[in-house]
Amino acid sequence: MISYLNLDKQTLYESVYNTAITYPKRKAFYYKGKYYNYEYLLSKINNFAYHFKKLGFKKDDVITVCLPNIPEALYLFYAINQIGAIANVIHPLMKEEQLEEILKRCDSRILFVLDTRYNEFKKLNNEGIKVYSVSPTHECNFILNFLYHRINKKDLTYLKDKNSYYSINEFYKEKEKITEFDKDNKKDCVYLHSGGTTGNPKTIALSSYAINNVCLSCYEVLNFKEGEVTYVLSVLPMFHGFGLTICMHIELAYGGCDMLMPKFSSKETIKFLKKGKLNFIVGVPILFEGLLRNKDFKGKNLASLRNCFVGGDFVSDSLLERFNKRMEEANSSCRLGVGYGLTETVTVCSVNSIKETKKGTVGKPLRNVKAGIIDENNNLLKPNEKGEIIIGGPTLMNGYRHSVNSEGDNIFIDFDNEKYIKTGDYGYIDEEGYINFE
Repeated sequence: MISYLNLDKQTLYESVYNTAITYPKRKAFYYKGKYYNYEYLLSKINNFAYHFKKLGFKKDDVITVCLPNIPEALYLFYAINQIGAIANVIHPLMKEEQLEEILKRCDSRILFVLDTRYNEFKKLNNEGIKVYSVSPTHECNFILNFLYHRINKKDLTYLKDKNSYYSINEFYKEKEKITEFDKDNKKDCVYLHSGGTTGNPKTIALSSYAINNVCLSCYEVLNFKEGEVTYVLSVLPMFHGFGLTICMHIELAYGGCDMLMPKFSSKETIKFLKKGKLNFIVGVPILFEGLLRNKDFKGKNLASLRNCFVGGDFVSDSLLERFNKRMEEANSSCRLGVGYGLTETVTVCSVNSIKETKKGTVGKPLRNVKAGIIDENNNLLKPNEKGEIIIGGPTLMNGYRHSVNSEGDNIFIDFDNEKYIKTGDYGYIDEEGYINFE
């Protein structure tokens, strides 16, 4: 049985490796009608890591992944972590000019994109950046593969000349593998991109240590039972801290199953629920609105749901009330909790849970997260006094990288020899410890 208590001492790859050797035949993820076990997941990660080594990639090299939630995104992400490189994770729909600027700024010499977008980026091959075409149906059955290529025939004509492009297929052909891994869990391992707390584009460097510490806190919030199999809807993309941590990594670190869904479908989500293969849903408000509109999102179909969390955009009281009423009508103990987070703290840093919730707030800080309020002179304020929210603890980013200017460099602040991040958000913490936005 895996002990979640050791996560903060491991890299992302190491935590998945430990799960795989403990539960090799357990379901690791689901994709397009098929389950894949941990033994298979680990073998693909190790094959991909070997191929990266063969291509000359090493520790701290930057490898860019611009993919939705498909199996290859998992293999690539953990293989990158295994060799100690940095996964530069990008929105799969990012425009060519913006992506090219990020690639050059981060000094990334390799890019993985969906095969239907390859033509947009192939010119980068002439600029020293290898662009790899990735099919989302490579692991699928013949019928799905055939239909996909037929529907996207116009965008995939380049596939006829196999010598004219780089393909993820060469990773799959790899028979060799490596099992050794980089063990530095506090170095930069992931680059995510956001506007930053100052509003300017930022490259945010996260460590395995920070990401695994979020998992440590969320273990209790999600009400995991050690050693059990749980299922999460993995629909929020990896480029988002919530998607990367709560919708992907936490399940793989604890022996659960990611129900991979590249594009949200309320119909497919209901299918998972009817089969009892969905315990957690984490998403943006529009996702939950879509579920509430589905006539089958009710009654006994909701029996497997334990926890749902919403964030990433404005959350109305109406959404929370309508969703929770639906749960009550189904005699379900599940409730929709709203939280607060930022990429600089990996993702969520406070949340309203089933055990502790207060209407109108964004919840209490996670158990290993510290929160405070400061005034314009950086003085700590008392409960109910309004000011800027600061967040401390082991989930903080390593820092901004490749900034176009120095703005944001003073985001860190120390109190009692502990580091905090100035969030740029304002509010107060009440006497019960709940964070309130101003």
